[in-house]
Amino acid sequence: MRIAVQKKLLVLMLVCGVSFSQTTNTVIKAKIEIEEAGENFKIAGIAENLTNQSQDFSYKLSIINKNNNSENRSNSIQEGFVCIDPNGTQKVSDAQINLKKEDEVIVLLLFYDGKKKLIGKDKVVLNDAKNEKAVILAVDGFEMKGIVSDETKTKLGKDFYDRYFNRYNDEKINSSKIVVVGEELSFARNTNITIVAVNEVIYQFMARPDDEFMSDMIDRSIDATILYFKNLENQEKYLIQY
Repeated sequence: MRIAVQKKLLVLMLVCGVSFSQTTNTVIKAKIEIEEAGENFKIAGIAENLTNQSQDFSYKLSIINKNNNSENRSNSIQEGFVCIDPNGTQKVSDAQINLKKEDEVIVLLLFYDGKKKLIGKDKVVLNDAKNEKAVILAVDGFEMKGIVSDETKTKLGKDFYDRYFNRYNDEKINSSKIVVVGEELSFARNTNITIVAVNEVIYQFMARPDDEFMSDMIDRSIDATILYFKNLENQEKYLIQY
């Protein structure tokens, strides 16, 4: 009897997980608009309120540039807070990039509610590596992979993020879960670095400007990340079996 109850609970958890994944773009719809201007591309992040009530939310527009001829990557982020009128449409962010022949650019627009729950998303890929001219591929209901968000605040934190991001790609972790590298400042002028995924802290430590120490923290953080995603994958396989 106890085994049967456990199986029912596992099935319920799996159903709830599917339901949760379908809640994006139902209250606030995210849309990325691209306008080509010569060698440049103008990018606009648009929010559409699908309800009859005003909505408050935060946004994050990430532009990830990958050079197909090398391992170089860059990640620029715009973020802020928005209040949008009932049934209204509003531009929340804009940017302009120059697309070189060897570049692949991923534009990611994410909306979060007050509890930091993802409520809206859109993704556009700009890529001319496989074709002679730039091709714009808009993906609706996409699966995000290999996204590491930078929420650090100091140069020390930014340096850690860059090194973590490069190692993350070198190890080909490429998870569909967004990883957030965050940073919190304390009154003692110390800085706490956190690695978060699925609202869980994977690893955290008090940073200090010591290259050997930070290199060790990179290794530990990456090891913790790999272990976390392996455990998560095993849990998901176990749930699917039931």
